[in-house]
Amino acid sequence: MSGAATLAERYGPRALILGGSEGIGAEFADLLAGSGLDLTLVARSAAALNETAGKIRRVHGVDVEIIELDLAAPDIPSRASDIIAARDYGLVIYNAGATHGVSLFLDQPVERALNLVALNCASPVAFAHAALGKMREKGRGGLILISSMSGLVGSGYVAAYAASKAFEIVLAEGLHWELQRDGVDILCAVASLTDTPAMQRSGMVAVEGLTPMDARTFASGALGALGTTPVWYAVGDTAVEGLRAMPRPAATANASAISAQLWGIEADRGG
Repeated sequence: MSGAATLAERYGPRALILGGSEGIGAEFADLLAGSGLDLTLVARSAAALNETAGKIRRVHGVDVEIIELDLAAPDIPSRASDIIAARDYGLVIYNAGATHGVSLFLDQPVERALNLVALNCASPVAFAHAALGKMREKGRGGLILISSMSGLVGSGYVAAYAASKAFEIVLAEGLHWELQRDGVDILCAVASLTDTPAMQRSGMVAVEGLTPMDARTFASGALGALGTTPVWYAVGDTAVEGLRAMPRPAATANASAISAQLWGIEADRGG
């Protein structure tokens, strides 16, 4: 759904951006503020939140609230309810859950995998459940979940991350089916490798032939797709169809090799 007036009318008066302090989240914030929406930005880093919020206030003159919160915290269901109840949100964007460094599943503490499950599965469910009921009552609104191409197939070195990102895609498909009749738009925006501060901090290395997408291009494309489809792939449908045409074991082997390349690991496992 495109156009400044359309965004404000369809998804105003305020957007909640979870993971809104930098990168893709900050680009969503800037685009929505430019369309006239007030914002609530949620993230762990107060410094990054204040910097982004200050810039948006200066440039766009909208109201920007910040909330410092760990989206993997155990009390997220109650926090989500409180945050949603406090404001009139017409749009919720869940943009969290980057992976920071990779390793074989059994070479990491189980808490690391469970943190990804909390961040990419439990927390999106909590915020979706809290927000969508109010949107259904109004007969309008939107929810965007940000997933990853990693969620399309199992992958070594990022097994739990890939699985948790697959959850977001399937969740969005089901919620879209349930809520389209009520005038509520649900979208899973599936990112490819994207140039963000989190990616730069993650330990990734440059790989020939893999050029990160611009974060603003991704955010703009996702907003344009909202209301038109349950799942939008930043790389385009053709690339996704090619991946799905591969036998699953071959696709997993390919994804695992790419993960190893991106984090400079010598891939020596798997058959």
